[in-house]
Amino acid sequence: MKTKIFIQLTAAAALIFLSSCDNNEVDPFGSARLKVVNAAPKSGSQKFVMANIPYIGNLDYLDHSVTYHDVAVGNNLVSQFRDENDNDLYASEELDLDDDRRYTVYLTGESKGDAEVRLYEDNITAPASGKAKVKFIHLSGGAPANIDFLDTQGNNLASNVARYSQSNYAEINAGSLGIQVRGTGASDNLATLPETDFAAGKVYTVFIAGSSGQGYRIEQISHN
Repeated sequence: MKTKIFIQLTAAAALIFLSSCDNNEVDPFGSARLKVVNAAPKSGSQKFVMANIPYIGNLDYLDHSVTYHDVAVGNNLVSQFRDENDNDLYASEELDLDDDRRYTVYLTGESKGDAEVRLYEDNITAPASGKAKVKFIHLSGGAPANIDFLDTQGNNLASNVARYSQSNYAEINAGSLGIQVRGTGASDNLATLPETDFAAGKVYTVFIAGSSGQGYRIEQISHN
């Protein structure tokens, strides 16, 4: 998995471009922080554009931006994933972003026909001493509609997570942790995240993407 760096624009330039988009109701006095993830297995290389501003490019499957970046806030902000090579539209959504919040936007879907742009708010409030904080998201169109995230000893970390929904945050002991995903009530593992470090004081998202045909993947993203 590679991480990508955003294209930087000045705030003034951003507002000029944003204001030129009829559907974008921009708050010129606010800003949010945004990460971008390509979780669509058949999408090819993508670029993410919000309100005609190119924020990030060359996002292959499971690539994500390395840090949060400042973006404008407001309502109905036109947000698109476009094919890197020919600029064809792959998926589009109008997003609402609030001032002083943190978000991650994901491209999902098993094909272009069911591709979606999905936004999730992040909470990076620090966990208790010696703990890491993690939430779990079901981003697989091919996995069962409801899934469980477990550690490799079979202990539940998040239960009955519905497709395209996220769990509440859980605080876990810092250290190395392996994670498995099963259909809720099932015993077969769909995918396994090998032993991975969860550092004290850090906030993470763990998500599953993919399908039976393409293979399932569990990924970890750090938010601070």
